[in-house]
Amino acid sequence: MNAGFIPLAISAIGLAYAALMLKNRQRRDNLVFGILVLVDAGMTAWRGLNVLTGGSIVSPGVLIPCSIGTIALALLSFEFVYAFPRRPPMPWAMRIAMIAWGGFAIVLALVNIDGPWKHNTAIELGFFAPATIVIFVLIARAYRKTQQTDARVVLSMLGFRWLFGFFAYFVAPVLGIFSEAVWAETTIGSITAFVVIGTAVLRTELFSSRSAVAEVITLASLAVLVMLGAGGSVAAVRAFVPEGQLQDLALFGATLVPLALTAIGFSLYPRVERRVLAGLDERRARRLNVQGDPLPADAASAIAEASSRIASFGDGSKVRWVAAPQLEEKTAALLTSEGVVRKDQDLGAPCCLAVPAFGAEGALVGAFYIDGGTLDRDTYLVARDLAQRVALAVERHQAVSELEDARRLAALGQFAAAIAHDIRTPLTSISLNVQILRRKLQLSDDDREHLDIALEELARLDKSVAEILDFAKPVKLASEEIDVGELIEDAAKGLSPVLSERGVSLATETPDDLTIHGDAQRLRQVLANLVGNAADASQPGAKVVLRAAPANDGQVAIEVEDHGRGIGADDLPRIFEPFFTTRSDGTGLGLAICHKVVRAHGGDIRVRSTVGEGSTFTVVLPAA
Repeated sequence: MNAGFIPLAISAIGLAYAALMLKNRQRRDNLVFGILVLVDAGMTAWRGLNVLTGGSIVSPGVLIPCSIGTIALALLSFEFVYAFPRRPPMPWAMRIAMIAWGGFAIVLALVNIDGPWKHNTAIELGFFAPATIVIFVLIARAYRKTQQTDARVVLSMLGFRWLFGFFAYFVAPVLGIFSEAVWAETTIGSITAFVVIGTAVLRTELFSSRSAVAEVITLASLAVLVMLGAGGSVAAVRAFVPEGQLQDLALFGATLVPLALTAIGFSLYPRVERRVLAGLDERRARRLNVQGDPLPADAASAIAEASSRIASFGDGSKVRWVAAPQLEEKTAALLTSEGVVRKDQDLGAPCCLAVPAFGAEGALVGAFYIDGGTLDRDTYLVARDLAQRVALAVERHQAVSELEDARRLAALGQFAAAIAHDIRTPLTSISLNVQILRRKLQLSDDDREHLDIALEELARLDKSVAEILDFAKPVKLASEEIDVGELIEDAAKGLSPVLSERGVSLATETPDDLTIHGDAQRLRQVLANLVGNAADASQPGAKVVLRAAPANDGQVAIEVEDHGRGIGADDLPRIFEPFFTTRSDGTGLGLAICHKVVRAHGGDIRVRSTVGEGSTFTVVLPAA
């Protein structure tokens, strides 16, 4: 009976590794593999509990539940190996087919089949044998696609685990050593897989050997206490509560004991980490002290203080903060999906370690780039914790700045609208009187030209006043379903004569069956403004491109591209600000109005520009 404690101890180690993988689940493959190890450790614990209660490790009460668990293990292995390391996840069509196959296998495991096609033969030939072949094909495929040593260790050990299981359940019964082989698979196979695979995975997460061992031992000890508490409560109920409904009720209550103990363990873990693990690991102790100190409230001071702390903790690491708009597109995407990017993982990281800072709603605010020094798990955790606090400081600063800007712009808009109203009436009167004088007076062509210039300037002033009033008014939309191709063609027809006068051509590119909801007149106004700006930035003979295409997340992207003078890096962040302009004859409201109209449609305007090469404005709108 005492032999049952061996699988329980092994399962506790597996549970410890699973807990660490699930705790550090920034990557999807870590999450899947953590669940896989959890299932495997659970089966090992089930075998140990049955042996402790006097059962056999190969009894039907063990083999049937473990067969179902192994089916789940196979499905998780398919999912894990298909996408490991860092490859696209399994397609849903394939995933559904695998789940259906697993469901069929569970039915075979539960149904008792007699005759030549017996139960064991059905489940072995119907699922386990072909599943083993599929696993090894996927492992070979993944092995060829990676050069990372730790990743290959994980794949090799996973293959070893399945090979060991194949021998124990397929070959050993023929040799008459089934029980012995299952014991070997439960103990030697399990502990080897847990330790080797778990250590390899933890190495990819920057765990040092000391910190990994200390954490695994602590979590394994907690797991053993949970299992002993569960077993002890069941034994106490059977020993002291008479058989009958009362015992059944008490046994049901005993099943809740491991959940309660697990919850207590999680609540006590921070104290255990500070009082026990910190004493075993000097860097962990330093990390806990660094993480406990607050950062300054000011965003710039918070960034400087966090950079200094990370550099100090990393034993002289070089640290720099990069705001989200300055991050390369590929790096930003990897930081969002991976949670951390390392140069030695061949992910294109611009430094040894890039740690993202996410805001309150999960938006990427920026990242700390860390080079040199000691880059272990504790350095990463310090950087991750400080990055989150910096993100909050930056977002708080941005919110305050936006509020102040909104108040300033509201006051400025009200003032401008009031002035515009006062100007428009006399401006209209002046324009009418100049036109009357032009018709009545008998002037020479040279003198008449002066009146024409005055009328042109009055028209320009009237247009500027109209823009101010348009910006001050709230946006009201007459929403309808719009064919994007027709919208672009209509805008192009109205703009072509104006562009030809400037010597600029307009090309359009639009796929079929692309629709949005919105106000067609307002959106034509936006496109006219953007194309007009593109033409103004272009040289005579140049071409402006107006195109549309499907975008991510059910959106439509309409682009206006030119190859003109471009926008300077200092001006780029301010181009949508009201009254900001680099043109001597502009009000600085054209792009501000465009931005306001597009935001009213639930969309956004983005811009890419390089001085001397041109600009691309992208209007992103929800698809219909």
